[in-house]
Amino acid sequence: MDRFALAAEALLRTRPFEEISILDIVRHAGRPTGSFYARFGSKEALLPLLYQRYHDSLEALVAERLARVPWATLDLERTVEAFAEFVIALYEERPWLIRALALFARMRPEALPQDMVERRRTVYEPLLAVLLRHRARIRHPDPDAAVRFVVFLALSVAREKLLFAEAPQSRLTPMGRTELRAELARVVLAYLTFGARR
Repeated sequence: MDRFALAAEALLRTRPFEEISILDIVRHAGRPTGSFYARFGSKEALLPLLYQRYHDSLEALVAERLARVPWATLDLERTVEAFAEFVIALYEERPWLIRALALFARMRPEALPQDMVERRRTVYEPLLAVLLRHRARIRHPDPDAAVRFVVFLALSVAREKLLFAEAPQSRLTPMGRTELRAELARVVLAYLTFGARR
């Protein structure tokens, strides 16, 4: 199973899941086609395993990437800029794999492991903490809720723009990486600092 997963992951570095055939996967894995079908009923049946493997690597990836940034030395404005860069880089890591998994999670949420939401929290919480370091500057009446929303917003926008660039709504908002980074930083900062606490 791991050989097929590794083969699919390698192929997903260069093209979308829908352009990869079972024959491509078995050839790359160096295994016979029957061996694939003995474990998976279809190419799509491989997706839960790919999802699990990706998520298993995600916590370490996020921790390692967050450790590269000297967050304690940054003011809110520089934190937001570094956060926007972090979000974009996360989706650029393995875009075809993440795209396939995002589609799978939307179409077949019942096929995900039952503990996935709790496990995803271990990845999500450090992102919240980066922005909550500047709680005193957040003008929203509920800083925790504001940060949770704006992290969700930034991840969602980056995912749509970077993974689904061919979709109509993404094409209606043309922008390159630099502009996306600047606009994400701008919207996060504006949301967190707009208005007075109530």
